Amino acid sequence: RVFLNGHADHKQTPYAGFLALMFAHYHRHSYTGCKAAMSEVLASAAALVSEYNGIEGTSHVKDKISHILGTAELVFAAGESSALHSERAPSGTQVPDEILTNAGRKLAGERIYEEYKILADLAGGLIAALPFLDTFYNKEVGPLAMKYMQRNPRVSPENVLKCFKGIECIGCSDIAGLLQVAGLHGGGSPQMETIAMMGRYPLEKLKDIAKYLFGIKKNLKRYERQEDYTVTPRAMLEKFRKALIAKQKREQ
Repeated sequence: RVFLNGHADHKQTPYAGFLALMFAHYHRHSYTGCKAAMSEVLASAAALVSEYNGIEGTSHVKDKISHILGTAELVFAAGESSALHSERAPSGTQVPDEILTNAGRKLAGERIYEEYKILADLAGGLIAALPFLDTFYNKEVGPLAMKYMQRNPRVSPENVLKCFKGIECIGCSDIAGLLQVAGLHGGGSPQMETIAMMGRYPLEKLKDIAKYLFGIKKNLKRYERQEDYTVTPRAMLEKFRKALIAKQKREQ
């Protein structure tokens, strides 16, 4: 359905682009929460299967799981920080910091396949080659199939089977493929986050730091990312404020 259809409406048309921009912005901010949670799900599965495989505590396992956990914490921290540095819109909603939001979402998207790779590495190929469940309950071959599910002597083969079936679901099923692509492209592909960040960041002021350190510039004011660069266009929010004030005056 086309709402504007080429007809300029001074009450709507000027804000159409901003509406699309804000949709993507809020979507990416929500991803800093849900994608961090998804990383924690993958980390929990990686930690559990490492225990059940009898390799828990080895240095390479710790290193790989810490990679997933580190990503989850950084993405979530970016989301919290962007909320902390948000600005109140005239409507009463808070607009998150754009650079921090996009930085967190970009990191989540770029790391998603590495996280799945780590899970598959620690679990092994059995997650994609498990016999059908009926096999384990078959009177003839069931006991033998369950016997070879045993890995860690402290863990029952029944629980090992449940673990591997769970990872099969989140790691190499139809829904797993959907989650991986959504993790990369949902809310905007990493390139879109790059465009948003580079369009807002004050690079010229940033370059002054290097000029000062390298002796090209003698003086340097304290560098702080200006407020103008923190929230999706403040100029547009200011238009909303002025429009609201004008409306209130007309109604008085």
